Amino acid sequence: MFIQRCRDQLHIVLAMSPIGDAFRSRLRKFPSLVNCCTIDWFQSWPEDALEAVAQKFLEETDMTDEERRSCIDICKYFHVSTQQVSKRFLAELDRHNYVTPTSYLELINTFKTLLEKRRSALLAAKTRYEVGLEKLENAASQVGKMQKTLENLQPQLVEMDKKVDETLVIVEREKTEAVRQEQLVRVDEEKANEQKASADQIKAECDLELETAMPAFKKATEALNTISK
Repeated sequence: MFIQRCRDQLHIVLAMSPIGDAFRSRLRKFPSLVNCCTIDWFQSWPEDALEAVAQKFLEETDMTDEERRSCIDICKYFHVSTQQVSKRFLAELDRHNYVTPTSYLELINTFKTLLEKRRSALLAAKTRYEVGLEKLENAASQVGKMQKTLENLQPQLVEMDKKVDETLVIVEREKTEAVRQEQLVRVDEEKANEQKASADQIKAECDLELETAMPAFKKATEALNTISK
């Protein structure tokens, strides 16, 4: 019943709240609000009312009873301390700072909104952390398997290294032999080139002599053809 009464008061406070310029503007536009109406100024809620309202608005919030009790005490403390500071503000500076039940409800709603945002952010960070851990575990498992495979292949790798070393020795020996054979071939090639040059010179001389003897050979052949039996 009290909560319903508080909500009814809240509607009136929202419509005619003295906070800001809206109240002054309404009074200037509608003077009958002052001349023909009686304004019922609601008094501040007592601490037990503040506690009951906070309990009602926070009862569906996911938290333990101890945490809910602490949140209720904090909200009540903020509201009451703000009222006390506002009284001191009025006494020292002669300026009003209205702390209405709406302010208290907005405080609770703001707390619930920030709590939900913070929980969502923490849940997202937790999800990313869990996914990262899962990937690290998978990577560690794969590395373990590869390490085991490498250990199993280690004897084969040692054997292959030994064969490679033996092959390198053979290749080095064959390379040395090939270099020696290449040198011998180069010597034989030089001799062959010299013999070829000498043969080419003899051939050129023979061709020259043959060319010189060809006319006589032709004449002898022609003379031979004229001989009868």
